[in-house]
Amino acid sequence: MRINNIWEHVSKWTDSKGGLIFILCLSAFLKILAIVALSDKAINPDGVIYISAAQQFAAGHFMQGLSIYPMPLYPLLITFIHFLIPNWVLAARFISSAALVLALIPLYLLTKDLFNRKIAFWACLAATLAPEPNGWAVEVIRGPAFILIFAWAVYFAQRAVRSAKRTDFLLAAFFAWVSIFFRIEGIIFIPFYLFFLVGLAIWKAMERGPFLNGIIIWIAFPLCFILFGFVASGAERVASFNRIDQVMQEAQNLFHLKFLDNYHHIYQQLKALEGSSPYTGLGKQNLVAIARHYMPIIYLLGLLEGYIKVLFPFFVIPLFWGFRCSLLRARVLVLALVIFYLLMVYYYVLKMDFVRTRFLFAPAFLLYPWVGAGLEQIFTFLKQASKPKFLAAVFVIFFIVSPRGKVVHSFGKHDDVIIRTGVWLAA
Repeated sequence: MRINNIWEHVSKWTDSKGGLIFILCLSAFLKILAIVALSDKAINPDGVIYISAAQQFAAGHFMQGLSIYPMPLYPLLITFIHFLIPNWVLAARFISSAALVLALIPLYLLTKDLFNRKIAFWACLAATLAPEPNGWAVEVIRGPAFILIFAWAVYFAQRAVRSAKRTDFLLAAFFAWVSIFFRIEGIIFIPFYLFFLVGLAIWKAMERGPFLNGIIIWIAFPLCFILFGFVASGAERVASFNRIDQVMQEAQNLFHLKFLDNYHHIYQQLKALEGSSPYTGLGKQNLVAIARHYMPIIYLLGLLEGYIKVLFPFFVIPLFWGFRCSLLRARVLVLALVIFYLLMVYYYVLKMDFVRTRFLFAPAFLLYPWVGAGLEQIFTFLKQASKPKFLAAVFVIFFIVSPRGKVVHSFGKHDDVIIRTGVWLAA
């Protein structure tokens, strides 16, 4: 009888606003714990660049800062926080931690709109407990700030699809373009959402007017930015600002298939390596030959492995359970964006022959609503089970304790050799 009362109490609590407050406090506590536990961890190499640019901005040398790093928004944010937190590294880590905590708010609102408040609670709990993002709380990286802004862009974009209000279209466009100033891959959302609106305008003829307004806003917003840039600083600086010239170069490489140059180079290396097999003349399809033939599939498997690692492996179970939910217009938007984003990352893998797991955080973050839907269905099933105590223990171990245990284990794994070397050199 007592276990049933606990189930009902938890179920009612997840359907209240107190659930979000609890999640935010839990996430903030875990980020503070990570910063304290990993305070002696050396910052990532990119972080040195960002802080160096921020120091130039703080000294009033804006052009020198741009020469160090051409995407100024993140270093400027570090500069601003540095006025509140005098330590440069701690200021940058505060941005990462605060952004990861605050990103739960648009995730909660997005999930509530796509499903309901209970599922939103479970989605945010899963995102809070995921080990990989908690490890990034002490990194000096642009990813957390990017995901905060990108999540707001997706939230208002799906809300605009549901409400067709101009303010929602404007807010979606604003946050989408601001996200590009943190990570350039955010630009993929611009053509994706434009084509999605065009598709809705064609498919939903009776609702065409509001979607046409959204298309006009989505096109006019960047034109105003570009026009202002041309007037303020000229065409040459606009092209180099925020790596816009690199985006244009990547578009040309994609059109001319130059992004496959590295792929063909590795393919030829594997082909030459086939001759080193001890039984080359006796048969075909040795390991190297198989790897050469199935390089695209191998890259895809590696990408999926990294994606599941960011999401957390045990969350795949509720994720597939959550996919059983019906597809509404706004849900199709988010899922299609996840697929489109993963295709972009796959393109990067083919071009560069590597990918960092944090590049996969955005598409993983957008799937937490379905993880939450699966967790809510599993929770409902447990309430009605004949052995609720045993199944409740399994639920807690797999989906709550295991991700926390992985994070605690990672606290003791970090190598402080760089810090100790720096201290020795300084002495």
